[in-house]
Amino acid sequence: MEDYRRSEKGEPQQASSPPAKNEIRCSQAGKISRYVDVGLNLLNEEKMSDIVIVGQGSTINKAVTVVEIIKRKMEGSLHQYTQLGSVSSKDQWDPVEGKNLDKMVVTKHTPAIVIHLSKLPMPDLEATSGYQAPTGNDIYSA
Repeated sequence: MEDYRRSEKGEPQQASSPPAKNEIRCSQAGKISRYVDVGLNLLNEEKMSDIVIVGQGSTINKAVTVVEIIKRKMEGSLHQYTQLGSVSSKDQWDPVEGKNLDKMVVTKHTPAIVIHLSKLPMPDLEATSGYQAPTGNDIYSA
């Protein structure tokens, strides 16, 4: 690879659209407590029936942590639907000047997780998602 330089940074093949009103996208720089506050605000203050938490690559563990804290603070009253997948991106590499080599295109697959938390059952997601029923408040009692 020392004979190549990256010419174009990889962009996801699916154009990144702005997040929906009920969507929380975790990033490397974001704080877990801030994501939890936003999620609880959407469920309680704005009276949304469901929220979506998204994590990609190294932010998957952050997304799962946010979901578990929200579920605990909502006292086990939420239905959870988890979807796993990947996002593809392509990097273009050009040969260094003076080298008679071809351009290379490398496709990377980044793991992704999408977790739906809902106050009501969402049967349309059960076929494509892992489902976790509400635990009830008993599990959080000391």
